[in-house]
This record gives sequence, C-alpha cells and structure tokens, in this order.
Amino acid sequence: MTIVRVISWIVSYFRRYSHSRAYLRNARCAVLVAVFSLPQLALATIVRMETTLGTIDIELYDDQAPKTVANFLHYAGRNYYTLNGFIHRHATINSSGVSVIQGGGYTYGINPITQQPFFFHIPQDPPIQNEFSPLRSNVRGTIAMAKLAGNPDSATSEWFINLADNSVVLDNTNNSGGFTVFGRVLDPGMNVVDDIANLAIQPSYLPMSNGSTQLFNELPVINYDPVAGPQSGNLVMVTRIPNVASTSTPLGNLEIFTADVDMTFNSVGTVDTATAVSRLASFTSPPNQSVYFNNGMFTLMMSGVMGVSGRVVTLYDGATVRPTRYYAYGKTPDNPTDHWYDFTYDGETGAEIGSDRITLHFVDGKRGDDDLTVNDSITHTGAQAVVTENASSSSQAGGGCSIVTTPSQTSRGGDWIVVSLFLTFVALVRKRARSIY
Repeated sequence: MTIVRVISWIVSYFRRYSHSRAYLRNARCAVLVAVFSLPQLALATIVRMETTLGTIDIELYDDQAPKTVANFLHYAGRNYYTLNGFIHRHATINSSGVSVIQGGGYTYGINPITQQPFFFHIPQDPPIQNEFSPLRSNVRGTIAMAKLAGNPDSATSEWFINLADNSVVLDNTNNSGGFTVFGRVLDPGMNVVDDIANLAIQPSYLPMSNGSTQLFNELPVINYDPVAGPQSGNLVMVTRIPNVASTSTPLGNLEIFTADVDMTFNSVGTVDTATAVSRLASFTSPPNQSVYFNNGMFTLMMSGVMGVSGRVVTLYDGATVRPTRYYAYGKTPDNPTDHWYDFTYDGETGAEIGSDRITLHFVDGKRGDDDLTVNDSITHTGAQAVVTENASSSSQAGGGCSIVTTPSQTSRGGDWIVVSLFLTFVALVRKRARSIY
C-alpha cells in the first residue's frame, strides 16, 4: 500500500464517518502518521547471494545506510564477490563474545603454469564513511561492513554476517564508532548461514598471488584434506548475485541496477556512442526546455518469474548534477515504431524519481518492454536526463546522457505530493470544523 493510497483511505473514511471535532483531530493525526511513516513504506532492495551451500537473501537498508549500500552494490555489480570469492572467516565465540562469518575479501585462482591454487584480495575501492547507527544494531542475522580497529572510516570490500547478538562489542569499538549494519538476512537464509558456521575450521597458510603466504586461522572448510591442501571444493564459494548488475557511463560513472530477487540480469550495458547519437537525433525536447543526456543510453535484459504485477528494477547512480527526467526508447502499444517517450510512472509502469536512485516498474509485454511480448523477460532501453528551462540551460554541461532525480531538497519522488495533500487536507478539515461548529 502506497502513502498516497493510505492518505486517500483516511480522507474518505473520515469524510464518511466523522461528525465531531474529535474525529477531525484524529484524521489530522492519522495523516501525519502516514506522512512520517513514508520511509517504512518505501520499496526495499533485496540482494540474492548464491553460495555452494545455498541461497542467502539480504534486505538492504538503502535509506538508513545509503553510502554503505551503494559501496556493497558497486562490488557486487562488478562481480568482485563472485569471481571465485569465498567465505574466508568464521570467528567463533571467544572471550569477546563475538561470532560472525566473513566474506567479500578474497578470491581463489589457479596458476596457469604450475596448476597450483593461489589466493588474492579483490581490488579495493577507496574506504567509505562509517554510517553506524544505534538504531541498526549488530544483532543476529544482520550484515555489516568490516573495518580496521581504531579507524571508523576504513571499510572497503569485506562484510560479515552476525551469527549472534554481537551488539555489546560491535556497536562500541575502540571509540571509533560501531560497525555499520546495512542489511539483514531474510528467512530462510539464516539456515544457510548457520550451515556455514557449523563447518569445521581449518587454520591454513594459503599461497598468495604475490608469492607470499598468509595465515587464515579461521577458515571454514568442507571435507578438507590436509595433504592436498585447500582446493576450491573445500571452500564456501559465493557463486552468483544474479539480481545485481552494473555498467559504466560515458563520463566514467558506474550505474548499479538491482532487480527483484526472482529475476536475473542476462545483460546490462551502455549503447555505443554512434548508435546513441543516431537515436537522439529523433528526440524532441519539451517546449522551451533543454534536455541533456550526460550518462549515456543503457540497455538491460532480465528474465525470471515476472508475475501479473510486474517487476521492479532500482537504478543507483553517483552523478553530482542530478537528473530530472527519465526517457525510454522503444515500442509502445500505441506506436509499434521505436521512438522516445517519457517513462514517468503511471501507476503500473514507468520511472519513479528519488533523491539518489530511480525505481523502474516493468510489466511483461507492456510499456517499457522493448519487444512488447509476454515471454517472462524484459528488454529495455532508456536514458536519464537533466531538463532545464532554456533561460538557465547555459549552466549545464552538454553531451552524453544522465540519471533522473528530484531536487536535493526532497528525499523521495512523491514527498512534495504527499506534503501538498496533507496541507490541503488540513485546510479542508479546518473549514469543515468551522462549518459544523
């Protein structure tokens, strides 16, 4: 149920049944509750992590830890976690009382000359700002970022899942801020996590890609042979994160796409410059406005269980100049020729613009699906744009293509609509109160 539907229900109910000032006051309070409950009504991003022991679905706290979530998705979208990545640590309950499994740091490879295994740390992006909050405590089932002791802003790629309530220790670490929780494992995923935790722990000196040897003293292993040493079959591998993908824009930004967990991205990419320029030649700007496509034109294809209500794709982007519109390119039910059209959300399909992401709604065979064919898959071509009045267009940079969001003063695409509805409703309530009494 969306916030607008909640408010509509509240208004209609009190219009029909309220006959006193007390009821009208309750109506105002109910609308306020609905407005300030908006973050809880937002769509959650769920990532599906497939391992050799089973599937772990993780709900991400997009709104509460946006930088941490974006960082995690950047690694996942580039397949850094799944190119022979594995769970490299099970910290058992010790004197500190902490119990976790940890991954996101190391991958497994084979030396092409000696055919011997070697290990290396995945490439790391710059450390991120710590976003710990006591409202997101390190309790059982939560996922958090690993960081260096004494340095709150040192998290890079490694994450861990809390096997127990570790809040006493991990929420208060060396005066450096707690470990940032950025999601939680959904049932029955903790069964898989517990299966990993129940594996034997085999301290191992593993050969690294630089010729050194590193001790992994808390390595969970499957059917380990100490004579042969650790092989890929002995490790809990992270094999796929199928509903996360990424593509680079012409300006070098990385756009991250997440889909519903029943969907798999078959491909995500950016249209080559020559084709994009050719297609943009047919684009017509709105009257008295200029449109800038700075982030390129992208394509995606996904398949899975579509369902009658369709599926949602979330597009994350780090552009500093925030886009204001989203356009799609393809066929529509009323025009079978490929063309540009405004893909604004119409209640069923289209793009909802947020402060740091775009939510794309697709229904198989309908607007937004390039082939307009119901086949349990979606193909889509789109571009984010910055739209400005002609009088101020000189302040914008031209060329390329960009992502859509609302002005920075708003936190969600529908916030101003909700606030306007609330203020209008309050005025009507006051007018009705005066007329009754």
